Amino acid sequence: MNLSSLSISSAGAASTETKPLTLREGQMIHGKIAQLFPGQMAQVQVGNQRLYAKLEVPMQAGDQYFFKVNGTEPELQLQVISGPMRSGEGQSAQLSQLMESLDLPKTQEMKDMLTAIIRQKIPVTKENLLEAVTLLQSAPRGMKAIAVETLGKMAESRLPITPSVFRSLLQAQSGTISQQLTTLQTAIQKEPNLSPALREQLVTTMQALSTPAGQAVGRELLGSALSQLLDPQTDRTERFAALQLLKSADILPARTSLANLPQVLAELVTNTADAKTAANAASSQTAAANAILTQLSQLTQAAAANQQTVSAIMQNITRQLANTSLPESVKHTLQTVLNQLTQQPVTEAAKAAVIEQFSRVFTEAGAAAAPSALASVQNIQTAISRLSQTPAADLQRIEAIEQHLARHLQNNSALPEPVKQALQNSMSPFTQQPLTETAKTAAVEQLSHALLQQAGRQDVSREVQQALQSLFIPSDKSEEAMRSLYRAAESSANNHIRQILRAAETQVSQTMNGPVMKEAIQHIVSTLGLNYEAVLNGKDPDLSNIAHTLKPQLLAILQDPSLSPPLRDAAETMVLRMNGTVIQSGDTGLQHQLIMQLPLEMFGKKIDATLQWNGRMKENGQIDPSFARILFYLELESLSTTLVDMHVQNKVVNLTIFNGISSLKTTGMPFQVQLKEGLEKAGYKLSGISFKPFTEQQQISEKAASSPHFDEGGVDYRI
Repeated sequence: MNLSSLSISSAGAASTETKPLTLREGQMIHGKIAQLFPGQMAQVQVGNQRLYAKLEVPMQAGDQYFFKVNGTEPELQLQVISGPMRSGEGQSAQLSQLMESLDLPKTQEMKDMLTAIIRQKIPVTKENLLEAVTLLQSAPRGMKAIAVETLGKMAESRLPITPSVFRSLLQAQSGTISQQLTTLQTAIQKEPNLSPALREQLVTTMQALSTPAGQAVGRELLGSALSQLLDPQTDRTERFAALQLLKSADILPARTSLANLPQVLAELVTNTADAKTAANAASSQTAAANAILTQLSQLTQAAAANQQTVSAIMQNITRQLANTSLPESVKHTLQTVLNQLTQQPVTEAAKAAVIEQFSRVFTEAGAAAAPSALASVQNIQTAISRLSQTPAADLQRIEAIEQHLARHLQNNSALPEPVKQALQNSMSPFTQQPLTETAKTAAVEQLSHALLQQAGRQDVSREVQQALQSLFIPSDKSEEAMRSLYRAAESSANNHIRQILRAAETQVSQTMNGPVMKEAIQHIVSTLGLNYEAVLNGKDPDLSNIAHTLKPQLLAILQDPSLSPPLRDAAETMVLRMNGTVIQSGDTGLQHQLIMQLPLEMFGKKIDATLQWNGRMKENGQIDPSFARILFYLELESLSTTLVDMHVQNKVVNLTIFNGISSLKTTGMPFQVQLKEGLEKAGYKLSGISFKPFTEQQQISEKAASSPHFDEGGVDYRI
């Protein structure tokens, strides 16, 4: 089918909502007298809307005229420009009459513009017409028809009829964004007047656009590399290759070798910024909780007969208890336990019973207060860090740390059993023998190794994997580190590294889901700099990050007069295209509209993805997720041209899928249950799915006011 017959506004065409017609003084409209009333008042039909207006001269119901708006207050006042138009008159005669009445130039461009405005029922001023015709004359010869439609949409959307807006909207329909990026990249590589530093910056940004799923693949790579590096059963050559890969991406220090790996891993756990934050800048609640555990350990060691020492410990626990974030009911229960010990003679049996009860309630309450995987991993990391910093001679302190870690592992529900079991197995040998500095160091190394080894496991959740991987990489540098690892693997000549890279890409492609696609889209939007102006106008913009996006880089080089014409044209074309989608987005009257064109390159396949969202905003300026109309336009490898019209009403989702393959409904049936379950997890309900041929969609599109169309490419993914 002809892609030009489809419009990205087709979804809105099926909507029952009608945008109200707003008229301003000086505009012209084409209308039909529907009904006459006394006092020269009439009902005038303009398109599918009816207006009540005062007429300057008597008219006959059923006749069509071109009117000029002479006033809007206190009532609409219309002046006849030309007419009446009889149904038997040809369009050419009507246009000639109108041009004579308005003293307009009788050029083909003027006829084309008037035809479009009449067809789309757009109110326009004479000045707008003259400006539009001037712009139309500047359009490339092969794009005259699209230029006419674009100018009509500009008038309908009340956009300024200016060269910059016109060129941006027109450019958004010329080829695909992937094609224009390829042209730009070629021009950058051939440009003789670019400095090496600027060329490298542009090339780096363009390369970042080609790996939108790089972060997800990087996570898979990190897991595989760690799994092989930390597994002593793996071939030494493969372990060394994994080590070199992690070093090339700056995830492991350059001095790391297979021989000193245990020591380096221990340093990563005990000395990273995250560990210091968790150990030294933890919240007062965490500090108080650890202090209570230490006091309980001291209470265990204190003799019951030493009433003064026991009393001092109890007072310390009471003070620390007030600083924790435990619920008041739990605090009251614990304080009652303490009071039981102080209100009677202290015996060894009574002391042991109170310690056991206090430890159980306190540990269970603490585990319930912080169940997240990240909090659990940071708690373990803090314990290992403190164990490393405590002298072996301070047996009391070390025992308290070990007891705290053991209780945390025993009562933790956020970590999988294999992770807890690995750490418990690592602790066992060191709790059953006298502790020396050498033994303590070995314990720290073994615990660190066991903890980090779990980051490479494939049978743990993504949340747990990310929490464990954060031990290597600060959270604010995670995205860049994962992409750096991906780039390092791509540039590696080692066959084993290439093999695990392909395996990582295959894993991501087979498990492509919402979070991964969200990451990819956010990366593309950010790297292109589509939100450049919005970020720049925000509070405290991060100028260093903005400078690494494509749009401001292109705007900067366009200020260089020495650029060759090919690069200048390619850069200007790319900027205009990015501006075009932004201009089309915004308030459209009753609704808000967002249009996105993104070049997605997934595992060797280039995709031009277009999304149009129509919905409403909440009073706080945020998108209302309960109501929306979303159109996906795709050119899929297996399914060919496919249009998905998604209607969300009060979080009830209805899908209409337009495709030329008659068997698609049967093929898609098994996936409907999966889609329904996925929507329910996100808080939505699937109402139904309809499969229709394109002929029906074309009829809808023909009834709608047309808007710029976009040729897309696509690739099949099961979401």
